[in-house]
Amino acid sequence: MFAAPPSYWEKERSHTPADLIIVGSGMVGLWTAYHHLLRHPEAKVTLLDQRPTGQAGASTRNAGFACFGSPTELLDDLNHEKEADIIQRLAWRYEGLTTWMAHFDPGSLGWQSGKGYEVFQTAEHERYSTALEALPLLNQWAQQAGIPGEVYQKAEGPNAEIPYAISIQHEAQLHPGMAHATLAERVRQMGAVLHQGITIRPLVEWTKAEDGWRLPSNQGDFQATKIVLATNAWTHTLLPEVDVVPGRGQVLLTSAIPNLPFNGTYHADEGYLYFRNVGQRLLLGGGRNHFKQAETTLRSDTSDEVQTYLQDYLQNVLLPGISFNIEAAWAGTMAFSAHEVKMPILRQVEDHCFVAARMGGMGVALAPKVGQIMADLLDG
Repeated sequence: MFAAPPSYWEKERSHTPADLIIVGSGMVGLWTAYHHLLRHPEAKVTLLDQRPTGQAGASTRNAGFACFGSPTELLDDLNHEKEADIIQRLAWRYEGLTTWMAHFDPGSLGWQSGKGYEVFQTAEHERYSTALEALPLLNQWAQQAGIPGEVYQKAEGPNAEIPYAISIQHEAQLHPGMAHATLAERVRQMGAVLHQGITIRPLVEWTKAEDGWRLPSNQGDFQATKIVLATNAWTHTLLPEVDVVPGRGQVLLTSAIPNLPFNGTYHADEGYLYFRNVGQRLLLGGGRNHFKQAETTLRSDTSDEVQTYLQDYLQNVLLPGISFNIEAAWAGTMAFSAHEVKMPILRQVEDHCFVAARMGGMGVALAPKVGQIMADLLDG
């Protein structure tokens, strides 16, 4: 199987006009289509994606966390953002997670509710102590964000290498491939049309007429009255002026380990490391903070440097004295800000053209709320 270069006939054609085109069929694009079609069931909605069928940037290539913020991650955010923005994003993330559960059967998402943990090694005692002292503030933020209960609590570390932990209520695991497929199928049932393998040209090459936008692509022209760019890390290839920087997130998965000592979702190193069980397998991802220049890329392959770093962490910290094999490894591309702010970009950039991008590695949680916000902007 291979992708043949397009013929003259394929390039020189116009597709059926739509009311709304969403460029990007990851979770943000699909939730935008979902909320728009709930309000306008007769609307003609088309989603375009450059990936082959079954893939969607970070949406299907992440670690499968349904989370809303570990303690040190949130405290680090305070170095770059206002407290009100952190609380707002906490509220959006938690609301997004509850929206998944309200609209879909958990089994169709591979959803497993449970606890999350932020864990600390012995050498991180000072960082752990700082996080403990901040628990009242963090729980106050969670309360203001509408998250019930005492969310952040002191807990026991999972092993001698990681003796300290803080538990996080309401976190969960999900199967991103199942969740994306379930949402895509629902949007199709609502009448949306999805096209894969479509590369849209930059916005400066689009044309605007009275009947809407014309978008040139590698498979002919697409037309719509309104456009939403839900392209996350690839947004700067269409709009170079936006503050979007790609960040590759690498992941590995072990083979089954009898009596695996981990069950739940775990965060470490200010959120730059994350691991969870997948049945009796252990999934570990992250480490890009140690290789930032190399990991600021749109490439979706893995690198020896990061994979070696992750395997060393597995062997020496998570599974000391336990034999394991690496069963799979992959990477997904997230979107960040060059200025280290984490609020998504949600705004109009041209007449009837909007952007929903820069999820900051939080797309699973943010997508349902972001889709609702974009539906509001489309109706504005």
